[in-house]
Amino acid sequence: MTSKIRNGMDSLGEVDVPADKLCGARTQRSLEHERAQKLKDRGLSKRPLSMGVGSLELDLIDRTARRGSRPIDLLPREFQLLKYMMQRSDQVLTRANLLKNVWHYKFVPETNVVDVHMGRLRRKVDVSNEVPMIRNIRGEGFLLSATPALAKNLPGLAGTQAERADSNRF
Repeated sequence: MTSKIRNGMDSLGEVDVPADKLCGARTQRSLEHERAQKLKDRGLSKRPLSMGVGSLELDLIDRTARRGSRPIDLLPREFQLLKYMMQRSDQVLTRANLLKNVWHYKFVPETNVVDVHMGRLRRKVDVSNEVPMIRNIRGEGFLLSATPALAKNLPGLAGTQAERADSNRF
């Protein structure tokens, strides 16, 4: 009698082993997760397992993101971009800096790849009823901040429509 293995269990439900171990195809991610769990259980982890800026949180092992209780579905490059920005929160990051450190380009090409990815990331992180955390600093780059007041003090930041209308009157 043969039993089919589905989702890490046989047809009788007697085998409770993750599917990647049964198939022998252990991924780097599953190995990192297993190692992190062992370190976490022993309290020996030297690397952070997660990071946060305000209500935004990244789980570095499971590679998941959430803002408050809302999960955020990120593509791998979006995850890398958000992680890099979170490590440097409240700092203006130029396009050239992002191309070098997130995309690992050795030169700065004439491309809008940063703007495209930033737009997608912004739509996922900053939904309409939340205070925006990712901001465009006109002529400079991008900023991730949990503090809205910080962004208002930066030169080149495009403010609200009312603020722009007030400044255009003079």
